[in-house]
Amino acid sequence: MKTRIFVLLLLLPSLSFAQDLRRDRDRNDWTSFPNVKGCVGGSGCPDRRMRVPLEDKPVIAVSFHAHDDVGQKADGHLRVKIDGTMVRDYIDIPRGGETFTLDVDELRGRALVFEAATDDEVMIDNIEVLYARETRDRIPRDRDRGRHSSGWRSYPEAEGCIGGSACRNKGTRIVVALDPSPILGVRFHAHDNIGTRADGRLDVRIDDTIVAAYVDVARNGKMHEFDVDHVRGSRLVIGTVSDDEVEISDVEVLYGSRGSDRRDGNARETRDDGGCIGGDECGGRRARIRVPLRDYPIDSIRFYARDDVGTRASGKLRIQVDDQVIEYSLDITRDGKTHEIDGKGLVGAALVFLPADDDEVVIKDIRIKYGD
Repeated sequence: MKTRIFVLLLLLPSLSFAQDLRRDRDRNDWTSFPNVKGCVGGSGCPDRRMRVPLEDKPVIAVSFHAHDDVGQKADGHLRVKIDGTMVRDYIDIPRGGETFTLDVDELRGRALVFEAATDDEVMIDNIEVLYARETRDRIPRDRDRGRHSSGWRSYPEAEGCIGGSACRNKGTRIVVALDPSPILGVRFHAHDNIGTRADGRLDVRIDDTIVAAYVDVARNGKMHEFDVDHVRGSRLVIGTVSDDEVEISDVEVLYGSRGSDRRDGNARETRDDGGCIGGDECGGRRARIRVPLRDYPIDSIRFYARDDVGTRASGKLRIQVDDQVIEYSLDITRDGKTHEIDGKGLVGAALVFLPADDDEVVIKDIRIKYGD
């Protein structure tokens, strides 16, 4: 018995040392950011948000120290996100400071974001990130592709507060210069947690094509994502449509390859499913359907259209190739019918359908045939 106790006493330091090694090894897996620290929120800090660039790996946990011993108030609260995904929504920061460790469900992202949740200063330092060891399917990064290739492209410069009295000096919209490739999707994070009102509304468009109208922005914020049907354009515009402040961040655009426009196998024909434009229910007078064209003269344009959406029956279409008008005001019946019009041998980048009256029109089965 005494021999067993003696052996156990000899082993205890070794076991403790092994545990210390394990803890040290685990701690060495943490990536620290010794030069990244700062103050967010309140009148005494320059920004409401601080970003820490992340590696292209899943994140398991985040650790940081924060205190509220800045300024006169003691109401510091933080929210922590990875890109637009919330990790912790409302962390109460004590005046004397505390180290926080947050579990993360193996999220990937471009940045760890610390954001003031109240109008009070919070000081953040000793930031560390624990990455997962195994490498899974990698998120494409901007550095991995040429400027005009396909995939999600982030626009970190396209962020800020727009609209309302508190942000009016910064404008009412955010504008992003787009690549010439067809666009398949748009996403961004938005919140309305600024000022006393909670009536933030947004319009999203590519040039004159409505992507989403009157988007309701939640006070606590969320990620908004919209499908786009191979639209090409020069500018993405995110603008307020109510007199209330909205904070925009994490803007990304999903590009398709230049050859990904929806066409069938016939080199002399382009097809598109169409959609609904105009009126209160389909994007208003600014809505557009744009069909990318091939570099051939257009022989004919064939499509089905009807005007049985909404209460009015005054649907009319304007049809043009780029800025060259083919039909100024084509009358669309409520019951609908198939139209075929002369393409006049025009060559351009896109065939455009737009409302010629303030009424909804549904357009389907667009077929563009080319000549020699």
